[in-house]
Amino acid sequence: MQTLDVLQKRIKTTSDLLSVVRTMKNLAAVNIRHFERAATSLEQYAEVVEQGWSVLFRSGGMVPSGRDRKAVILAVGSDQGMCGQFNEFAVQAALAAGERLAADKLDVTFWTAGDRIRSGLEDAGRKSALNFSIPGTIGGVDSVVGNLVEHMAEWQRHGTGRFHVVHNAHSGRESYTSLDRCILPLDRKWSEQLARADWPGPSLPQTYLPGEIMFAGLFEQHLFVSLYGALSRSMAAENSARLTAMQAAEKNIEDMRDELQGDSRQTRQNAITSELLDIVAGVEAMK
Repeated sequence: MQTLDVLQKRIKTTSDLLSVVRTMKNLAAVNIRHFERAATSLEQYAEVVEQGWSVLFRSGGMVPSGRDRKAVILAVGSDQGMCGQFNEFAVQAALAAGERLAADKLDVTFWTAGDRIRSGLEDAGRKSALNFSIPGTIGGVDSVVGNLVEHMAEWQRHGTGRFHVVHNAHSGRESYTSLDRCILPLDRKWSEQLARADWPGPSLPQTYLPGEIMFAGLFEQHLFVSLYGALSRSMAAENSARLTAMQAAEKNIEDMRDELQGDSRQTRQNAITSELLDIVAGVEAMK
């Protein structure tokens, strides 16, 4: 059995670790709420952008078609660990999306957001052409999205193709699911539906902007809404996975601490008993 000093040191270390885990658990719970609020507010903005598309299509604007046989999959994961099977789940979803696109005779290229999902894809034999960092807070998402849009613009200069975003999304109190969304090219059926949709106001909309300028502005907003929404939802799911992992770690550490405290009490009792026996033996010897 371990000595009393060793047990006390282990109990202190376990208590310190438990404090860290509880702090991380509370931080993850707060982050989930922040990222979910960002995603919800973005949905309202996306409705406004969609109304802008409706105005363009009512005015005779057209959606260009993507004819190149190439595709990019942006797989969103995490830069940090301690989130269970979060990245493994995203890797499997990205590989499945790649297989579907390859079955359509498309040349698939992977981009990644997060070092851990990049490593997971490389372990599966799929190298990432570009990797982007994952911000720690909601305030850092804008810069990442701006960087992504710049690289997408450079990619489009060499032709048009399909662009998919694969990420995990928070789907419950402590769970998440995988989503695969095609951002480019814009869907012609979607544009036709918006052109025929009822306008919410009493007066029909009018625009005096040239179609090319209006399309460019709406297209930029479409990319921003799609990418910002994917990142914020993925980060909410990441913190949900981390919260679940920290809850399991908290329970294990509490069980370990209780066991160590039990061993400490038993060791102390054994030491007291041994000392009492020594005193009794000494008294008997003196008699």
